[in-house]
Amino acid sequence: MDDNKKINPNFTRLNDSVPVNRWTLLQGGTRSGKTYSTIQWIISFCMDYKDAGIEIDIVRSVNRTLKATVWKDMEDILKDYGLYDGNNHNKTDQTYKLNGNLINYYGTDDAEKVHGRKRDIIYCNEINQIPEETMDQLAPRTSHRIIGDYNPAIGTVHWLDRYIANYPPLITTYKDNPFLTPEQVLDIESKKDKPYWWSVYGCGERAKLEGTIFNNWEVGSFDNSLPYHFGLDFGFVNDPDACDKIAIDDKRGIIYIDEQFHEHNQTITELAHKINQLDKGSIIADSAEQRLIQDLGVRSNRHIVPVKKGAGSVMQGISLMQNYKLIVTKRSINTIQELNNYAWSDKGKQMPIDDWNHHIDNIRYVVFTFANNKQPKQIEREDIGSNFNKGIATGSDAAPW
Repeated sequence: MDDNKKINPNFTRLNDSVPVNRWTLLQGGTRSGKTYSTIQWIISFCMDYKDAGIEIDIVRSVNRTLKATVWKDMEDILKDYGLYDGNNHNKTDQTYKLNGNLINYYGTDDAEKVHGRKRDIIYCNEINQIPEETMDQLAPRTSHRIIGDYNPAIGTVHWLDRYIANYPPLITTYKDNPFLTPEQVLDIESKKDKPYWWSVYGCGERAKLEGTIFNNWEVGSFDNSLPYHFGLDFGFVNDPDACDKIAIDDKRGIIYIDEQFHEHNQTITELAHKINQLDKGSIIADSAEQRLIQDLGVRSNRHIVPVKKGAGSVMQGISLMQNYKLIVTKRSINTIQELNNYAWSDKGKQMPIDDWNHHIDNIRYVVFTFANNKQPKQIEREDIGSNFNKGIATGSDAAPW
């Protein structure tokens, strides 16, 4: 940290940016020194402000991964600098006292810590892996500064874009890291023949993932002159409740998509309220949750129909969607992120990954239902009671330091 001959530009950027900017973002490829430099900066900052009582949180999406990566680096660096004291380290609470300041470290998979904590500064390691709704909880509880680092494997559109526009990131690569050995450099440069890997991890650039299933989409406006429907995929803790508004223009071969909500940890009452706020229109939902569909239909007074699945329905739905041009609204951040990351799990393109598919699944439900002429039966309000057991319900409607 005191060696002026070898200073990573990420460290210099933090020194220059954090005192004056709400957000400081570091984008970089593999071994660019983003994480290591940020840890060094945090230690240096704490040593400059003795007994200031500043509270700094270090977070990552999964606590287990955090402890094995960024916190391990923090502990190693503290030891290298002769600053580590086991008496100051509460491993149970995951806190460390440094020069009269407090460092907390935890995963954002701990909802209690995400919703309850306040801090002066937060460092989000691999911020691109933290869901937007989680960041929406962390940011307002941060009094002064937010630091985020990420590799650019985030596709061409991401929720981070709104912050990137206001706080352009420093972009670094392995070439900016003066501490790499010649062997490490040689290993990285040996992958120049892998276009996606080299763009993202070698050059620190954003690029579309290789093997993505949908390359037939673009950002545009929703055509509200067309009949539309809603797709609904259910989640809870790890997966979101995901809903999109979908209109199909068969004559022009276009599917219009507008994300409605993407929420974790919703109660049935909260989900029903979200559904009730949607525009009028049929809702096609995941048929694996028919009891939930019954309950939601009654609570929200909305027309909810379970999708009719069958053998091969996933691949059929994907094939149907590939026959259209997909136009996705700019605000559909989570849907776009899935389109950027939903990929084949095998070279034969016979099986998609079981990830990045919550919005894609709900779109598929609508496309599979309507592109096959399988219009859901329209049911009058007075028939709610008689149809309840069939699983269908309907209705009409600047820092101080």
